[in-house]
Amino acid sequence: MELGKKRKLLVGLSAAILFGIIVFGLNPKGFDFSNRVSWITEQPGIRFGKYGIAYTHPSNEWIEQNSLESGGFSMEIALKPISYHEERFNIIFAIHDGKDRNQLLAGQWRSHIIIMNGDDYKHKRGIKRIAINAASLSSKKMLIAITTGKEGTKVYVDGQLAHTKTDLTLKMPDKNKSRLLIGNSVYGKNSWRGDIYGLAFYGYTLTNQDAETHFNRWSRDQSFLFAKKDNPFVLYIFDEKEGSEAIDHGPGNHHLKIPRHMQILKREILAPPWQGAELSRSFIIDIVLNLVGFIPAAFILNLLFVNISGSIGKYSAVTTILLCFFISLFIEIAQAWMPSRSSQMLDLILNTFGAFFGVMLCRSFLRWTREGRGWLLSRYF
Repeated sequence: MELGKKRKLLVGLSAAILFGIIVFGLNPKGFDFSNRVSWITEQPGIRFGKYGIAYTHPSNEWIEQNSLESGGFSMEIALKPISYHEERFNIIFAIHDGKDRNQLLAGQWRSHIIIMNGDDYKHKRGIKRIAINAASLSSKKMLIAITTGKEGTKVYVDGQLAHTKTDLTLKMPDKNKSRLLIGNSVYGKNSWRGDIYGLAFYGYTLTNQDAETHFNRWSRDQSFLFAKKDNPFVLYIFDEKEGSEAIDHGPGNHHLKIPRHMQILKREILAPPWQGAELSRSFIIDIVLNLVGFIPAAFILNLLFVNISGSIGKYSAVTTILLCFFISLFIEIAQAWMPSRSSQMLDLILNTFGAFFGVMLCRSFLRWTREGRGWLLSRYF
């Protein structure tokens, strides 16, 4: 094969492999940038599909701690999860002040509805939480009330006390710029799917009688209008039926935004290797793919640069590894804008090591062809 044709072949192979890597790395996995939140037509409520979010703008006046009676408060939500088999921790709602460790949230893992402060989603750090098993309940539509104060935390389901923890007192984030999120995290990686029919926050602890009365009103009217009589500081009835905003009927006017396109409110670029790492089959597959994926690309690229330079030297090896590093870096940074993907430092490290192995394999191959099979490539390399 002539030198010019060989070089064209190597250029074509390099371009094809790199294009494949970029397409695979940026594959949105079913994500089309639409915000999967819609209004329910048959009753007040909003429906969250895959990759959906609703949120308020950050506010310095979300709630003042001294306005809470004896430090106690309550949260009440009517909802229906779409599944009880999700393997990830998905966030139903959260109040976030910019620091994950301060957030107050209600989330779902499989059939468990979990309420806690912080980001100990996998419960590895043993941060206190309270949870109920929703799959054991007879009704798919649930009215859940959470009260917390000096005497502990209680969870009511459909007006009945479901769980109590006397050693757990939840905290409302009191930092500046707190915001409410519904259906996802600030990173857009914890999509919850299901229906929400109403949400209210009260500056005091609901009693057993309050929880039962609220459930009776909710069962009768299927509307959160009942909460208006009890002076919540935030109240969403979700009766708008259309538009990009759910009105807060509380005194703070923290209206809920429902954007047309999925929003990532806090981008996480190159998350450290130890963050969220868990030894599993999918984790091992990801390691192998990220390591092996760049080996053929580096092999072909190094052949091309050796062809251009005319020698097996450091120039071609360093150029190949650096090019692969920057391609991987581009992919990881771009993934921070995609809720279906995550930007990981470990992926960048593995891709770069894969490029190094590809270069070493190529150099060994070229030395072998020169010493024992010179008729194959030595004329051109």
